[in-house]
Amino acid sequence: MEPLQDRYGYYLDPQGYLDVLPDISGSLPDGVAKFVTDPGHYDFRSERCVKDLTLNKMSLTDSEGLIALEVFLAPNEWKHASGLRIQYSDVRALDVSTKESDGMLARLGSLQLDEVLPHPSGFSHEIAFTCGSVAIVAADLVAAWE
Repeated sequence: MEPLQDRYGYYLDPQGYLDVLPDISGSLPDGVAKFVTDPGHYDFRSERCVKDLTLNKMSLTDSEGLIALEVFLAPNEWKHASGLRIQYSDVRALDVSTKESDGMLARLGSLQLDEVLPHPSGFSHEIAFTCGSVAIVAADLVAAWE
């Protein structure tokens, strides 16, 4: 998932994904479905919209034969009252990609859009940032604004 670029920056429109979300939400694990169908998730004016959050911390744990991932997305001071903590269970894949921009150090930047899809292992979650992306495949997740 790549945000469409226009000549002024990024044109973001989640409508195409929102159109198919009702059809796929029944195929998603319970925690994922609750997270992605929250009315504020893709409402750019909502305090519970993921747009403009920044990745603050990731913690990967391998214990008892299962890999767990905790991601904390920090709030944007002009938009969010709190950050978002996502705990992924039984992680099967994790990919973090960054790109250099005009000689600047590689970094992810601000969250632009995310997309969750059904996957044989549970679900895939692709998170597009202004300067990179994070892709996760896991069994389920728990998300909390805190």
